[in-house]
Amino acid sequence: MAHLTRGQDYRDPVSQDSRSLTRHGQDRKAELLRHAEQLFAERGYEDTRMIDIAAAAGVAKGLVYWYFENKDTLFDEIVVDIGQRLRRAQFEAVTGIDDPLERLYVGTAESVRFIAGNYRLYGIIAIQVQGDRRLRETRSRSQRVHFEDAAKLVAEGQARGVIRADDDPTTLALANFGVVYQFVLMHAGDEGADGRPALGIEDAARAAACYVVRAVGADADAVAAVLDRHAAGVAPA
Repeated sequence: MAHLTRGQDYRDPVSQDSRSLTRHGQDRKAELLRHAEQLFAERGYEDTRMIDIAAAAGVAKGLVYWYFENKDTLFDEIVVDIGQRLRRAQFEAVTGIDDPLERLYVGTAESVRFIAGNYRLYGIIAIQVQGDRRLRETRSRSQRVHFEDAAKLVAEGQARGVIRADDDPTTLALANFGVVYQFVLMHAGDEGADGRPALGIEDAARAAACYVVRAVGADADAVAAVLDRHAAGVAPA
């Protein structure tokens, strides 16, 4: 997942429409998106109406339509919004950390926490993109930002000798993405394939982060330095 490189300023990708809104307008739109995301996660796409979103936010239906042309465009913005919020959470989690491998650990753990915490909404998005090419392209653009961030972080770690350099940064970034989602699934399931209880969010987050740094760390000392700071009590993978 995305973890910004050292010294890189965080910037949300913002649409032209958002830039033209006042601060109050941006806040109101964000509030409507939060209510919409909650309803979509609880009810699904088909059973959530624009009037339901208005009622949840305590505003007139016309105000929702002022910000969003229809339910499809609103859902498009939700896909963008959740990607931006994930990126923001990752950035805040790694701020102040110099070591790229440690940033990878912290960013991976935060990614699991965020996605697992919004698992139902991610599931609704996954269902909707199957039959909507435009929405699929929207999600792809959002994911591309995360891949590019992650690849830059891996490249920085390779240049500084703490991440192994026998694979290209994009390959390692994609592998990290897969690990995050696998551990999210281990949390979300009722129980594992062998009957074990599903992992709690924190256990899944730490296990994913441990797995990633062990997989990409350049040497045992670099890995141990990170795990000693963050992975106390986590059993070896």
